[in-house]
Amino acid sequence: MKKLLFFLLFLAAGGLLWFLFLKKYDYEFRMDAKYGPGSVYREIFEWEEFIKQNSGEIKIKDTIPYRQLVQEFNSGTPEQLDLLWEFEKENDSVTGITVNVRVPNDRLKNRLAILNPFKKSELVDSLKNKLLDFKRQLNKKQEAYRIHISDSIVKSPAMDCICHSSKNISLNGKAWEMLQTIEFLQDYVMANDLDLSGSPFVKVTRWDREKDLMDFDFCFPVNLVQSLRETKDVQFKTYSSSSSLKAVFNGNYRSSYLAWFDLLEKAEERDLKYSALPLEIFHDNPQSGTDAITWKADIYLPVLPQGNP
Repeated sequence: MKKLLFFLLFLAAGGLLWFLFLKKYDYEFRMDAKYGPGSVYREIFEWEEFIKQNSGEIKIKDTIPYRQLVQEFNSGTPEQLDLLWEFEKENDSVTGITVNVRVPNDRLKNRLAILNPFKKSELVDSLKNKLLDFKRQLNKKQEAYRIHISDSIVKSPAMDCICHSSKNISLNGKAWEMLQTIEFLQDYVMANDLDLSGSPFVKVTRWDREKDLMDFDFCFPVNLVQSLRETKDVQFKTYSSSSSLKAVFNGNYRSSYLAWFDLLEKAEERDLKYSALPLEIFHDNPQSGTDAITWKADIYLPVLPQGNP
């Protein structure tokens, strides 16, 4: 009996020492989100905008794309928090999220306070409320779109087209840039009495993921007859078919780039070589007045099939 008591006390003391001095993080929160780790990772990446709207500041300190994200959170108090987000794919439709939290300053004092059943941390309670608010906001946002990733490698369509090129555009600014430049293409089509041979599309030609900026061509597929001439705002392009991973996005095209990250994550999960230059084909007119959840975009991420050098 004494040996058992001693053993239990030893375990308790070891656990206490581990918690006070060795455990890397103080708290742990868990939640689930829809879709793959790529799009969820991007949603968390953009959490900074939500925090700014709710009296706080958050900085990204380190990332392992689609797997981990380390942030520093300051709610306006003298204390700050370090957040480690970890993403684990449960399936293509659900991602498990673990949020590990620690107070980097006065760690021993804070951990002793955690063990005190009569004392609550206002800072952690505040963060918990913000995480709950964020989860509600994330649920609401994810209800407004759907992402489906195909398992098979497909061929993207080959297209001749007229295009307007845009440079150094943020992901969030893509839809606005298209709205500002679509008149160049529409006016050219009307002036030359052209018929479209397919749906409008965007082809990314450069993507700086560190700076979150890209160049892209916004294009209308047409038959490029010999009599046509380029202008300073409209160029002729030919895009060849390529082996690709494909996503179908339903929702407002402002958020279609979220599917890009699920495609990137899928390519890395399958150990595929890829070009991070997506092609988006828009099948619905946002000006039609229909519910955005019915809008459809086919998104292609060029890859090199397994077995190819």
